[in-house]
Amino acid sequence: MNFYIIDKKPSGDEGVERFRTDFHFDDGDATGDASTCPECGEFIGLLESLPPYHVHLETWGEGFGDVAFWLKEFLVSSRFRDEFKRSGLKGLSSFEPVEILSQRRFGKSRGKRLKPPEYFRVLPKIGAARINVDASGVEWKDNKRPTRKWCLSGAGGLMRWKRLVVDESSWKGEDIFYAFGISGTLLTTSRFYEWAQVHDFRNLIMKPAVECSHDFYPREKSSSTHNGV
Repeated sequence: MNFYIIDKKPSGDEGVERFRTDFHFDDGDATGDASTCPECGEFIGLLESLPPYHVHLETWGEGFGDVAFWLKEFLVSSRFRDEFKRSGLKGLSSFEPVEILSQRRFGKSRGKRLKPPEYFRVLPKIGAARINVDASGVEWKDNKRPTRKWCLSGAGGLMRWKRLVVDESSWKGEDIFYAFGISGTLLTTSRFYEWAQVHDFRNLIMKPAVECSHDFYPREKSSSTHNGV
C-alpha cells in the first residue's frame, strides 16, 4: 500500500494556498483526557476537545476549504462528510457539528463576505499504525531511541526524518490515521488519495509519504552522515 501525508498548513505557492483554512476551538470549550497507549498506558496525544464545539475560523485565500486544520483534530464540510460516508473508506466514524463563533480572512479573502460551509469536527484514530523508524531515517536527540515497542514513546527529542515509511505489519486498515512514531502527522492510503482527487476537495493537499522529510535542526549534522549513509 502507498501512503500519503496531508499538508495541514500549505504555504509558499498561491495555488496551494487558495483555500487554506485553519481554526481553533474557543477557550471556553471543555477538554477531556488525552488518549493512552493500549499496550503500556502511556499518554499518546493532547487533551481531547469535548462537545459542544465552538470554533474560530481563519481563511488565507479565495474562500473556505472543505477541510480546516488545528493540531490533531480537524473540521470537514458537509460535502466531505457525505461523500466519505458513501465511499466505503475507513478512519472517520464520528462527525460532530460545530458552531462558528468568528471568522478572520487574510490574503485574497480579506474584505470579502464569505459564507463558510457547515463544518463537522473529526478525530482520526491515533496509533492505527507505526512508523518504521529505521526505514524512515528517524533521529532523536542523543541517539535515544524509543523504549516502548508499540507506541514508540520514551525516545529523545525528535530531530529529523528522511522519509516516512509505514510499518505495514502494524497497520490496521484505516484509510486516514495518525501513526505512532511521528506525532501529529496525518497519513492516508492511496485509496483515500484517489477518492479525494476525484471529488476535488478544497484545502486537502497530499504528498507521497516516502518523499516527505523534515529537519528540526538543519544546522546540526545528521548522525547518519557520519556513518556514511
